[in-house]
Amino acid sequence: QNRPSPNGCNSSRLMTILTYKLDTTNDLLTSRAGLLSIAHLMETLRLAERIDAYFPQPKSNRGYKPSEFFKTLILMQHEGSFHLDDIRHLQSDEALGSVLNLNRLPKATTLGDWLRRMGRQPQMRDAWVKVNQSLLQSALHCCKKVTLDIDATEIVAHKADAQWTYKKNRGFMPMVGHIAETGQVVAVDFRDGNVPPAQNNLAFIQQCRQSLPEGCCLSALRIDAAGYQTKIIEYCDKEGIAYAIRAKLSATMRAQIEAISETDWQPLYDKQGKRVCGQDTYRTSHCIGDYEKAFTLIIQRKAIQGQASLDLESEDCLDEINQGGYVYRAIATNRDTLSDCQTVHWYNQRAEDSENRIKELKLDFGGGTLPCSDFNANALYFLISALSYNLFALMRQLLPGELAQHRAITIRWRLYGMAAKVVKTGRQLFVKLAERHRMLLEQVLIALKAFEPPPI
Repeated sequence: QNRPSPNGCNSSRLMTILTYKLDTTNDLLTSRAGLLSIAHLMETLRLAERIDAYFPQPKSNRGYKPSEFFKTLILMQHEGSFHLDDIRHLQSDEALGSVLNLNRLPKATTLGDWLRRMGRQPQMRDAWVKVNQSLLQSALHCCKKVTLDIDATEIVAHKADAQWTYKKNRGFMPMVGHIAETGQVVAVDFRDGNVPPAQNNLAFIQQCRQSLPEGCCLSALRIDAAGYQTKIIEYCDKEGIAYAIRAKLSATMRAQIEAISETDWQPLYDKQGKRVCGQDTYRTSHCIGDYEKAFTLIIQRKAIQGQASLDLESEDCLDEINQGGYVYRAIATNRDTLSDCQTVHWYNQRAEDSENRIKELKLDFGGGTLPCSDFNANALYFLISALSYNLFALMRQLLPGELAQHRAITIRWRLYGMAAKVVKTGRQLFVKLAERHRMLLEQVLIALKAFEPPPI
């Protein structure tokens, strides 16, 4: 006897209202046909060969190669799956597996064991740099000088070895270096949460410089107040590196701000040449620490709108102060040929080239979802997430104009998430899609095939 539903109708009556019947099929179907694009890019770059050339091989012929682990994790991250157990999505997709030759995929436990084991290898980071350099070189083309943006980012993670960050969360605080011209990650220093963002920044800048492809040099640096250090400014001057660094406002600077007359402030203009209401700049020279060479200091002020906050006196150096109805900030730079407005806009561009890219790395490619309780395993996973993001950044350069500016979340439903039927006929394999999907995927695959990767 059918159980009545809350509205008085029984379930059998509701089923008869449907205009269709559910049935099964033995056809090979997939909802991820668009992942062929990123798999095709990896094949064009010969990424598997590069990975296997630098990462340690298994001791048994039955073991998985490093490239198989990388490929599995990269496909998962591009699909939008950031947990090791999500490997079952790919394992159950027979249609996609037949097209991409995913004959065997490691299980979640095997992935975790490999991350922990490989994370302890001393050559792990150097091997990642060698593989990553091929992606950077492909994206940079003939560009020989690049701008480096570095920033620390907090990853909240309730792991056994997670430390408290300065934001009062338990987690990690990796330092990430981006190439502004391509938006790609050039180097990563995975750190404990209790490591201050200002620690060892000069060493990290040198690490980024060494991680650039051969023939490419570091010409400019942008960094927040964590980089306002004597040794970094001195290093940039010595190596001929242009810089823009958010300055910390010391007591000396505060006194200097108070001494500026109203007529000395210059209006700030946007990139289109229009006056920015309530914002002004002032140019002066300044020295830091015991370094005698002066640099240009661009002081900004912005009128406080609405409720103002009280700036309590402190001996600590801050990157901004509230005083007399204005918020004051400053930029230290050695690019004396730029105007005040140009310097401000050039420094502010790092928010797009670094801070927003880090958000994409964490939210769109699993960098903010660490799978293990082991520090070294999580460090390796974060590096793989960065490599996955760099592949996407390279692919985004090659995509048609209608897709080139989108984040991964949009690419997933417009490109990766295409439904298709896979048909095997004799020795041929057909991937059948709706006409509009076929045209788009074909256009993407042709575009990805059009560039030449660097030799191994």
